[in-house]
Amino acid sequence: MADDRDRIAADLHDHVIQRLFAAGLSLQSVAKQLGTGTTSGDRIVENITILDQTISQIRTTIFQLHRSTGAVASGLRGRVLDVLADMTPALGFSPETRFTRPLQSSLPDDVTDDLVAVLREALSNIARHANARSAAVDISVHDEVTLRVVDDGLGIPTTARHSGLANLQARAERHGGTLSVARGERAGTRLPCTLPIT
Repeated sequence: MADDRDRIAADLHDHVIQRLFAAGLSLQSVAKQLGTGTTSGDRIVENITILDQTISQIRTTIFQLHRSTGAVASGLRGRVLDVLADMTPALGFSPETRFTRPLQSSLPDDVTDDLVAVLREALSNIARHANARSAAVDISVHDEVTLRVVDDGLGIPTTARHSGLANLQARAERHGGTLSVARGERAGTRLPCTLPIT
């Protein structure tokens, strides 16, 4: 039963949510071309809102499935989904999330703890400062675990205080890893964090 719930939760996230997210991005592109104030444009925006609400509801379902199996407290995937469920209301949208391979294999607890803390802080900064309309979270696990958070917001202001960034960098460095924050190629911010797995 627990394995079935984990499989259903993974399928919902890896297939259903990603397709809905892609459909929403496509509709946003069409809405921009039509412009605001048009009947068709306004109708598309309404449907984008419905898609966002649907994604949020599915994320809640995934969170509940993980919680019912006890996976949220122990697995990286579950804890990441926990953070996303917590942060979606503050962000005003559901970030696109990609796991490039299954995260069922256990990571050291301290690595997982710091990676989740970096993700929460990155999303909190987007919610507070970026004025972003979308964000993407990408996590890959090989000989190291890499977290990438990208948004389409205002970018890093030159007058920003960097004490929060220093704390995140310290988390990465104590594992022998790296973390940086930079402006995106066109807009927004990129935050890659890589931690070795020992």
